[in-house]
Amino acid sequence: MSQLINDTQSLVGATSRFGHKIPVYDDGYGPLFIHRDSMGISGIVRAKTWEDAYGICEDEFFPEADETVEQLVKEYGFRREHVKVIHPLKDGEIDRSVIKDSEMADYEAAGGNLREGQFVRWETRETLDPDAWPENELFCESFGFRPNGPNATDTVKHGIYAKDLNGDWLHLLTPELIKELEITLEIKNEEEA
Repeated sequence: MSQLINDTQSLVGATSRFGHKIPVYDDGYGPLFIHRDSMGISGIVRAKTWEDAYGICEDEFFPEADETVEQLVKEYGFRREHVKVIHPLKDGEIDRSVIKDSEMADYEAAGGNLREGQFVRWETRETLDPDAWPENELFCESFGFRPNGPNATDTVKHGIYAKDLNGDWLHLLTPELIKELEITLEIKNEEEA
């Protein structure tokens, strides 16, 4: 694989096959990564690692959530707990007349693992807790926090971005991918930049 950019060059721009500008971010050195979501290319990043590049995408390319913190607290201000409901053992036998939340003692009584037929179901319980919204799995499925807080284009200024629920992908940008997507990169040598 040929190197697309070297340490004496800077990524200053990119254009799509239709002539649209693609947002870019150059973190100084490393390979190029391309971020895409269900709507297309959201940006091209130069960073040392995949993790660094993804964090930059969160900071720079992901759209700000339109909801206010108050709206998010109202929607996601509850704690979610997933509980295994079982039939307990009574005198070494499964007591099917009783169901209860499993506890460590139930596993110990069964010799380390529940016995076949003890498991009844999983239950999800929600408890009102206005401080729990950032950890609420439903919030985390739809939103994230910008690693460095709000960016210059944010208007609500809470540092929360909206995730694309149809998926997002960050891949190493290769010459083959550039050709396939018909991307034109603008790379300058340091003395030109």
